[in-house]
Parts: sequence; C-alpha cells; structure tokens
Amino acid sequence: MNTLAIEINDAELVIADQEGVHGKEPGYAALINGSIVTGMDAYSQARLNPRQTSNRFWDDLSMDSGSAGVDSVDSSAELAFAQLSSIWKRFGGSGMDAVLVVPGHYTREQLGLLLGLAQECKMPVRALVNAGVAASTQHYADHQLVYLDASLHRVSATIIEQSDDACEKHEQGLGGVGLASLFDLWAMRVAEIFVLQTRFDPFHRAETEQLVYDLLPNWLTKLQEEEKSELSLSHDDKEHCVEVKREQLLGVAGGFCKALVQLSSKLRKPEVGMVVQLSHRLQQLPGITNEFQNLNNTHVVPMDIGAAALGMLKGLDGIVQDGDQVKLLKRLPWRGEVIQLNSQQTKKTATLNKDNEENSLSQPTHLVYRGVAYEVDGDSLYIGREAVEGCYSLILDKGQEGASQSHCEITRKKGGLSLIDLSQSGTYVNEKKVSGEIDLYPADVIRIGSTGEELQVIVLGECIGS
Repeated sequence: MNTLAIEINDAELVIADQEGVHGKEPGYAALINGSIVTGMDAYSQARLNPRQTSNRFWDDLSMDSGSAGVDSVDSSAELAFAQLSSIWKRFGGSGMDAVLVVPGHYTREQLGLLLGLAQECKMPVRALVNAGVAASTQHYADHQLVYLDASLHRVSATIIEQSDDACEKHEQGLGGVGLASLFDLWAMRVAEIFVLQTRFDPFHRAETEQLVYDLLPNWLTKLQEEEKSELSLSHDDKEHCVEVKREQLLGVAGGFCKALVQLSSKLRKPEVGMVVQLSHRLQQLPGITNEFQNLNNTHVVPMDIGAAALGMLKGLDGIVQDGDQVKLLKRLPWRGEVIQLNSQQTKKTATLNKDNEENSLSQPTHLVYRGVAYEVDGDSLYIGREAVEGCYSLILDKGQEGASQSHCEITRKKGGLSLIDLSQSGTYVNEKKVSGEIDLYPADVIRIGSTGEELQVIVLGECIGS
C-alpha cells in the first residue's frame, strides 16, 4: 500500500510519498462566491478580501462557534476540513493510506479533531507523528539534538532525546512570534523603500499590496544569495523599480532571529555541543543561519523541504498498529547513520569567555511583540490597551481579551528586567500567573490576560524595528 505523508504546518503544508515531495501550499482558506478555497488560491485573496480569508485555522483548530474568523463560516475545523479534503482528493486515492505529521503543541482534543476530519475525508490514517521526531533521522553522538521550526503564528524548539530511538523529550514554543508577523514586517519595509525611492506606495491599493506579498518569497530568495537586488512592481502599465540591500531587511528581522536563538539557548545543556536542525521554512530566510552559526559549540544542520514528511516515510516499518487504533508517535527508530562531529565541524567562537557569556545571557534588554523588539532602558515600559500619559508605552493591538488599560510595567533593575502586574485579569510568565513582581530572563514568555497577546524577553545589542 502506498502511503501519503502530510505535514501539518500552516506556513507550508507539505505532501509527500516514497518518491518525494509532490506538493506544498500555505494554510490559508477564503470564502469566494459562497465556496471555500484553500492554499494559494486563498493566499492570493488575503489582502483583497481580508474579512473572507483566514490563516489561523490550523493553529487554532477547534469546533467552537466563531473560531473560523471568516464571515458565514462557523468554525476553524470547517476550513481545515476544506484544505485537508482538497489535498486528499488531489494526492490520495484508493489503495492508499496516510500519515499525518503534526506540530508538538497540538492538544489531545485537537489531535482527536484532526483524526475526525481525516475520517470525514475518507482518509485512512496509519499514524500521527510528532514533527520533530519525524524530521530527526540521524543520531549525532555526544551532542544535544534540537529541531527548530516555525509556522505562521508560532516558533518551536523540540529537544530530541538520543537513545536507541529518536524521542521527543520536550517541546517549547513561542506563540505570537511566527512567519506571518515577520513577513508583515518585511512587506512594510519593502513598501517604505518603494515610497522613498519612487514615491509609489504599493500599500495604497489592495491589488499592489497583494502583489508585494506574492513576490516577497522570491525577493527574499534573491537577497539570500546577493547583497543587494533590484525589485520591481508593475501597476497601471508602469513598472516601478527599487534597489534593496540585504541589510535593510535583516534589521527588521533582528528581534525574530534573537528570539529563536535564545529559545534554543535556554534549552541547551551546559558543556555539551548542540546540533540545531533548522527546518527549510527557517533556513531559507535571510540572516537566520548566520545567527546560529555564531553560537558557541553549535552545529547547524539545514533541513530540506519536507524533511519531516520524508523522514516519517523512512520509518514506516517501525509503525505497529493496534487494530483500528491510531496512535500519536513521539518515538521512532533512527533512519540514518550515526554522525560523529569533530571540533572543527562544531562551530566555536571565542569572542566571550564563559563568565562574560553567562553574565550577558542573564541580562535581558528587549521585549519582542509581533516581531518587533522594544528596548527597556532607563525608563519603565508600560504595556496595555492605551498609552500611559508621559510614559514609555507599548500599546497592544485592539480587541485583545483580558488586557487592561495599563496591564503591566517592565522596569530595569541592576542590569536586569522585572515585571510588575497592574491588571485585573492577570499577567503570566511562562504560563505562571504573576503575583506582584517577578524577575525576567532571556526567552521568558509574557502572556497578557487569559487569552491575550504574548511577548518574548530577549537580549539584543540595539533596538530593531521600533
């Protein structure tokens, strides 16, 4: 029986079988003329019909009424079903079964719902498999192994325990820091450059704003390979051209990159080399790989497109089904050779001695909110729905449930940062409710209210993008 592997990641769902990758598409859905379209057809409508388009239904997979975020569609599960059904009709068929490669943060309820959607699609599911374990096919002796990935609204680091099998030991994610917010920042920066160099504002019209987003992936690829590149947009039979330098986009991504690095650094074991497997969604972004290569005692492994889906297919023989029961697999046999890394292969930098490095990492400097880093220097930073008169303030986007007018205060004390809760509904650090005041450390996650926005604590040399 031929098996189809479907990697569930809303930044790019990947479809593969034993012959290779056969398709990939973004996790977008749109209601067009009363019908739900998905993938690139929906992505091309995101700026033209924003009220009829959603890219959160995989991340917030739910049957709850109103969770779709699209007019006339009740739940996010309906949108997920539409995309999953479309994929199975195009790539599946009789005599085939499927393996679903799933993100580590899915709850038991979401996994059950996903299986229910697959059954509605008439898709025989052999197993659900953790994405980090599926991607980790090779054993790196005497090193700590981490799989780093990103979706549209989240980044995650999965520690892979290396024993006789590859096993998910721990997954830690940052919600609210994902590729969607990063691409928004890049698109706005490109639009600013067009305005400065040509006086043409592509964000003035929905059609040209959509065109910026359509062309952005190719532009980023060019700037990954070249220090500068010419970008062009056509509108009303006129072509507008600008020259963009790679560093102009790298500056915007500084907070995002630092948050990723410090998420991984927080998980690492002392005195042990780390192998960071960067998913193709991350390693193709300008500047990401360099940030990790500058870490002490760290080896970076760029992953190919569909590494998790293809890696899972290499382990099909290790799946033993118990009747009709579908299991979530967090452990798989190794599917490649053991890799022995020597000191030259593991990147080491001697710019800081150990004492200085530990001292630096213990002193956070910025908060990252929706991909932008905000510095906390001498003045306190107030976070809430409205600015505090005469004070340095970070205003949350409108409509955030549970956010107070002045929700919390971030202060600098003895080189470090502290958080003081000022709210009625509560402030959470690493999912623990704050009582009064608490010290902050790099990679801490601050959550505003019961279902509110998240901010990340990072170390950064200078403010990026604010």
